[in-house]
Amino acid sequence: MGASLSYLFNTFISVFVMVDPFAAIPVYLLLTERFTPSDVKKTRRKAILIASSILLVFAFTGMSILNLFGISISALRIAGGILLLRFALEHMMGSSEKMKHDEEDESRLKDDISVVPLAMPLLAGPGAISTIVVQSTEAHNFLYYCLLVIAIILVMFVTALTLNYSQYLFRLLGKTGLNLMGRIMGILIAAIAIEFVIKGLSEAFPGFLK
Repeated sequence: MGASLSYLFNTFISVFVMVDPFAAIPVYLLLTERFTPSDVKKTRRKAILIASSILLVFAFTGMSILNLFGISISALRIAGGILLLRFALEHMMGSSEKMKHDEEDESRLKDDISVVPLAMPLLAGPGAISTIVVQSTEAHNFLYYCLLVIAIILVMFVTALTLNYSQYLFRLLGKTGLNLMGRIMGILIAAIAIEFVIKGLSEAFPGFLK
């Protein structure tokens, strides 16, 4: 029971810091400022649904993708850890961008922004997807797959709440507060990334880190 709860908690934290809904607030508010309240609500719901679906698909196909390309779990952990560490450094230096400026400008002209860029890459980006795939390798039975699904649903539920109250959070925290939270997230992402790399190296080279 303790191990399963630990897996649920670790998965939730890992995915949450990679989705990082607080970092999405400024872009979300900018892209939806021209929408009516009802359109904002529809866009948010659709984006959350699509992002959840993307993460769930990778949760259940992660091992199949690895087997298809002949990628070992240890290699994925190391690669994922390096990718996450890069994201972490960007967060801590305040230069993290989930969207490029040209993508943002193009999105402001689109009527439907729920799929691109809100669902992907803003919410279900490369970092979140790689984290889900790595966590899916820890799901050795039906219970753990259920816990993985629950963790994803919980993360997206919190994300939906964050975006729903994004205007109030932006006024409360301001740009400085959101940047500070981004740096805190960066520290957590860095710790998770190093754990991925250490575990990957210990699996690839048994006894090397002992």
